[in-house]
Amino acid sequence: MDFKNLQNLRESCRVYKDTKVPRELLTELVEVARFSPSGCNSQPWHFIIVDEKEAHDKVVEAFDDNGLTGCPWGDKVPAFIVICEEKAKLMPGVAEHYGSQHFAQMDIGMAAMAICYEATALGLGTCMIGTINQEKIKKSLGIPEDKIVRLVITVGYPATNDGPRKKIRKNLDEILSYNKW
Repeated sequence: MDFKNLQNLRESCRVYKDTKVPRELLTELVEVARFSPSGCNSQPWHFIIVDEKEAHDKVVEAFDDNGLTGCPWGDKVPAFIVICEEKAKLMPGVAEHYGSQHFAQMDIGMAAMAICYEATALGLGTCMIGTINQEKIKKSLGIPEDKIVRLVITVGYPATNDGPRKKIRKNLDEILSYNKW
C-alpha cells in the first residue's frame, strides 16, 4: 500500500469490536515507533502498553481531568499505548540554544503517528487522546512524578468496516505558499 492511500485510510476510531488485540501486534506498533526520527536522536519517549483489565480501568479513570473527559468511550477500548516524555539528550549547543526539551513533543508526535499508520496497515484502529489527569495516570501506572504523559493512543479492531469517513481539510491554497508567506 502506498503512503497516500494509507494516510487516507487512517482515521480516529472511537468504536471498537470486543476483541483483544494480541500483545505481539501491540509490541509491533511500539517497535515501529522506536525508529521514528527525533532531535539529535534523543528518543525522548517511554511507551506503556496497557492490555490487562485492572490497568485498563485505571487509565479510563484518568481520562477524566476535572470534567474534561477526553475518552468517554474508553471502557470499550481493547488496549492503550501510553506515551511518556523522557529527558531529551541533545547535543550541548542545541540544548543550550533551544532548551533541552524543545523537540521532545514533536518527536513524540512523530512516534505516535508511526503507531497510528502501522496500526492502520495492520487493520487496527487508533485514536490519540491528549486530555489526561496526570496525577491519576501516574499513580495508576507507577509512572515517576517527574515524567509527563503526553498521549494515550487507543488501539483495537474497528467495529465497522464502512471505509474511512470523508475527510474535511482546508484547500491547499489556504495552507501553502512558495518562497514567502
